[in-house]
Amino acid sequence: MARFTTRRSLFLPALAATAVLTTACSGPGGVDLGKDWKGSKTFVLAKVDGLVTVVGINPDKGRAESLAVVPQQSDDDDSVSPQIVELADGRPLLTVPRKGNKPDRRYEVSRKDHVLDGLTADERLRRLLPGRTLVAEVAGLPDTKSAQHTTASSVLVKDPANWTTKREVKIPGTIDLAASDPTSDGICLASGNKVVRADLTTGKVTPVSVPSGLDVANLACPAGHPVTVGSSKSTGSTGSTGSLKATLTRTAAQTTVSVAGGRVDAVASTGSSLLIAVASGDGTEILELDATTGKELHRARVKGVAASLDITATSAGWLLYTEKAVTRVDPATGRAKTFDLPGTLLDTP
Repeated sequence: MARFTTRRSLFLPALAATAVLTTACSGPGGVDLGKDWKGSKTFVLAKVDGLVTVVGINPDKGRAESLAVVPQQSDDDDSVSPQIVELADGRPLLTVPRKGNKPDRRYEVSRKDHVLDGLTADERLRRLLPGRTLVAEVAGLPDTKSAQHTTASSVLVKDPANWTTKREVKIPGTIDLAASDPTSDGICLASGNKVVRADLTTGKVTPVSVPSGLDVANLACPAGHPVTVGSSKSTGSTGSTGSLKATLTRTAAQTTVSVAGGRVDAVASTGSSLLIAVASGDGTEILELDATTGKELHRARVKGVAASLDITATSAGWLLYTEKAVTRVDPATGRAKTFDLPGTLLDTP
């Protein structure tokens, strides 16, 4: 999961939004639209020729192409990145922030009709975290204060069938990192070095113990189980010298991965294993660890990638995202193929 960013939310009527989008498919602003909807295993958002665009990623062919341009409006807030997620039922959903106190626009990506269908919502400054049966909308800034003057952020729990609010859960402080897994209705949140697990079905919030010597850099939440990844304060986070080492400690409540010898840029869960992208020297090391034992299963080095924004696992190999490109890595051989994005990456699911 990428680092948490704040956003906002609104809803255009579905008919109006779809009409605008259909016109946009002709290639507004010079955007060259492709047709590989079937081969695209996942979608990302990118800024292409100045326009927010849905980009399809075909890992089998090593190709990324623009598929749909998001309708541009005068009150779009370009200072906040839009967001794309994939719900448990496979529906891709994207939100576009608006200026002022207006809620974000929200669209569902229709694989069947090759358009963006407009939805309706009433929240802003929220990031969507898909669960198994519910969806969490997480505030990225504190929105309340207690009698003791401590800040708290809210999590709205919603039913993705009709987007009705089931409950509101309060989380102490500012939420910096957030992660979820569509196989579970438990989400994981971090405020600084304080990590909690929130149960969307009951609203129960459980604090997670984090080692005092760990600088939390990223978070995963496989099956609702918190995985905290960071560097040891004693070794530092840059680690330009020495070999890269990752130490996994697992308990019933949570898992901690301490990395020495590099900077943790991204983490992802495959279910049985963890993928960690670590910047080291002039490249990036990708480590795959057994999620239970911590045993190193695979390791590959991607030369020339000094920083990465996200990592995911596919049937065609690992995908390492940077601002302008995607690198597909074969975990068995370490061979890598890099292919360009049509624009600048804005968000990944």
